Amino acid sequence: MIGLRRALVAIAVIGLLFGLAEIPLILGSDFSSLRGLQLAITLAAGWGFIGTGLFLWARRPDNQIGPLMTLVGFLWFASQLSASNLPLLFTLGNALGSVYVAATMQLVLSYPSGELTERRDRVVVAVAYAVTTVGLLLMGLFLDPADDGCPECPDNLALVSPNADIATVLDVAFSVIAFVLLVIVIATLIRRWREAGPGRATLLGPVYLLIGLLLTMLVLTLAVDLLGAPDWVETAFFISGVACFAAMPYAFLGALARNRMVDADVLEAENVRLDAELQARVEELRASRQRIVEAGVAERRRIERDLHDGAQQRLVSLALDLRLARGQVRDNPDAAEQLLDGAAEELGRALAELRELARGIHPAVLSDRGLAAALEALAGRAPLPVELRRSGDEGLPEAVESAAYFVVAEALTNVAKYAAATRATVELRRENGAVEVEVSDDGVGGADPAAGSGLSGLADRVEALDGSLDVDSHPGKGTTVTARIPCA
Repeated sequence: MIGLRRALVAIAVIGLLFGLAEIPLILGSDFSSLRGLQLAITLAAGWGFIGTGLFLWARRPDNQIGPLMTLVGFLWFASQLSASNLPLLFTLGNALGSVYVAATMQLVLSYPSGELTERRDRVVVAVAYAVTTVGLLLMGLFLDPADDGCPECPDNLALVSPNADIATVLDVAFSVIAFVLLVIVIATLIRRWREAGPGRATLLGPVYLLIGLLLTMLVLTLAVDLLGAPDWVETAFFISGVACFAAMPYAFLGALARNRMVDADVLEAENVRLDAELQARVEELRASRQRIVEAGVAERRRIERDLHDGAQQRLVSLALDLRLARGQVRDNPDAAEQLLDGAAEELGRALAELRELARGIHPAVLSDRGLAAALEALAGRAPLPVELRRSGDEGLPEAVESAAYFVVAEALTNVAKYAAATRATVELRRENGAVEVEVSDDGVGGADPAAGSGLSGLADRVEALDGSLDVDSHPGKGTTVTARIPCA
């Protein structure tokens, strides 16, 4: 960063010296008209582009707009060498007299990113540089300033064979090409302005308006030159265009200031939005934690009740039958045998109830055989046809498998109880670092997750894994429950 600052300071000093050197060169010109106006515009444009460019370069070193603006400023100063009375500087100024136009096109088409993202833009800029460098050098081989209406001008040191006809043909050809290029650039800016959003269009509006005026003036200058209009008309359009050109760096600077203010406003607004989202997320997590606690308490009570009313009572009855059988073994073997048969049946029923209870807590098939087998078991036990589709369900973490299983189990239970459906579909897929579980039916729809259907508990279970649960259920159009669970 220190090296960049030193380099920018050095460039600024060079730019200052270039501008100072233009003062005696323009004021002492033997053939340049409107010297005072030319000098004012020259310094305003050159120093404006260089100063603004260096400022943007320092603020945004990764953006090419700053270097491009600086380049335009130096090329502009170079073009004004054509006002010199010295043949060498005069020739160099003419050779470089229009390169700043090509650089300005590149600046305009790459604003505000600093990059030419469209192939058409790159072609336009390449042709512009070719015309303003090779083209003008080629024309300089045949152009004698005296034949061009400037007998006071210094000698053209690039002149090889004076030929006014060839020079005129080349001038017209290059002017037509420049005319077409400028029209393309104007059309591109209009399209981009229309495609920009309201806020961005407002931000770009003043800059694009000034650029549009500049390009329009250049187009009119070329048009009147090609049509042979009076010199004062061409001069008026040219001065107007150059005035717009001199104002460009300040328009860029104003746009930067507005952009910073807009960015600041957006960043305040963004912070407020993020803070609101964070607060809502905290409240949601607090409510979810409360629901999880309450669900845990309710689940423990259900298990306790099921054990007390089911397996516990059967085991108590089994203990009584065994005592009675023990008392009847010697005196009444037949009665003892009947009691033992009844105890065996009671033991079987108790074991079945315990298995069913354990399945509700965590299904054994899920632990023993995996998610695929567990989902097949759920589909097989459902009281309606269930189509199962799955892919990428291998090697899932246990917590993810468990959440996916209970989403399907609860959703199919709701289908059986409330949906009045004729069929259901279960789809499990793994993509983009997440597992998606979708259960849909062709039932009556109208499911409400807040109505105690068990979906709110599933949402808490899924959200605990940083996932999400969505319920799409319109009356008469069935229900679709979709859970998305992150899975690395």
